[in-house]
Amino acid sequence: MVESIEFDLIICGSGLAGLRAAVEAAKKNSKIKIGIVSKVQVMRSHSVSAEGGTAAVLFEDEGDTIESHIYDTVKGSDFLADQDVAQRLCEEMPQQIRQLEHWGMPWSRRKDGRVDQRNFGGYSFPRATYASDKVGFFEMQTLYDTCQKFENIEYLNEWFATS
Repeated sequence: MVESIEFDLIICGSGLAGLRAAVEAAKKNSKIKIGIVSKVQVMRSHSVSAEGGTAAVLFEDEGDTIESHIYDTVKGSDFLADQDVAQRLCEEMPQQIRQLEHWGMPWSRRKDGRVDQRNFGGYSFPRATYASDKVGFFEMQTLYDTCQKFENIEYLNEWFATS
């Protein structure tokens, strides 16, 4: 017998992008039923192994700029990135970093208490926010914990989407 499950929104993948999409959808409408289809358990997603950092311009008062971040992003793609998308990403990342912090992300800190940032490949300015060398693990844990607060998100772990 075939089991039938219905959702208003199906998200394929339980990595950082999938969990973030689920949180955003659940915040926008608590009445929709959201299913996250994942071939692995959530905390076994490959996103957990990310180590470098998440880029964002947090301290323009120290000389970094959104324009510089956009340029570094497009240059790092060998100029193949959609420049409008790169611009939007770079403009939105500072708020996304602060949102993760609000949800409990344990960013590494400077002595003055600000979120620490370090240099990373291709950046013209230190803008990689990090949490020790386990940024992927901590971002995943933060988003997973946040997802747990929404009753309309259901996990379909060890499932596959075929069409």
